Amino acid sequence: MKRAATKASQAQAVLENRPLYLQARDALMNQIAKGTLQPGDFLPSEQQLAATLGISIGTVRKATEELVAQGILDRQHGRGTQIVPHTSDRSRFRFFRFIHADGRPARLTTRLLTRKVQSPSREEQQRLSLDKSDQVTVLTRVRSEKGVPLVFERISIPARRFARLSIEPSRDMVEEIYVLYQKQCGEMIRSAVDEIEYNVAPPPVGKELGLATGSPVLLVKRVATSLANEPVEFRQSWTQSLRYRSRLD
Repeated sequence: MKRAATKASQAQAVLENRPLYLQARDALMNQIAKGTLQPGDFLPSEQQLAATLGISIGTVRKATEELVAQGILDRQHGRGTQIVPHTSDRSRFRFFRFIHADGRPARLTTRLLTRKVQSPSREEQQRLSLDKSDQVTVLTRVRSEKGVPLVFERISIPARRFARLSIEPSRDMVEEIYVLYQKQCGEMIRSAVDEIEYNVAPPPVGKELGLATGSPVLLVKRVATSLANEPVEFRQSWTQSLRYRSRLD
């Protein structure tokens, strides 16, 4: 018991020794994740936040600057600091990285092909931190430009968490899927990590993109995380026609 109590005290000490602005940042993120603060809402004033959290205005400002840099908050002159709602334009700007070989942006329309609820694969368990008993909703879709299919995607999300997600199959999606996650399921994507590798086209990819099975393709694997920093989406995107571009600051 003494050893357990000592470990608990040490863990508490580590938490309390974190910089105050990080603790304040996480407190705000927690309120957004729980829905106490909603996308589109404006935060209380810095003075109010400082009084509520028991910290200085400078610490509040540093905490909110962190969230502005992450695209979670937006400072609006004369209005205050807003929790940024996902819009299709903003989602494309933050999360879409495919371009044409000559550098032109790819302007793609998206159509859902299939939707299935099933047991997760081993990779899906690992990527989404799931148990074998959990289920995933698997979406397949094709993204086209001027009627030409350029990207095939397979998206896996925790089935229970996204049970309210409604996408009509065989019709172009008007809004980006991250907007639908937020509007329909209350899940806001905080960040995403992409891995890029060369692959060969599996049969579904070849069929939808008009490629011979086994043709060389670019594969981008993405894990997107929620505001609570939990993995909520595992996406695989295959393309032969487009390139991937990322800006490093």
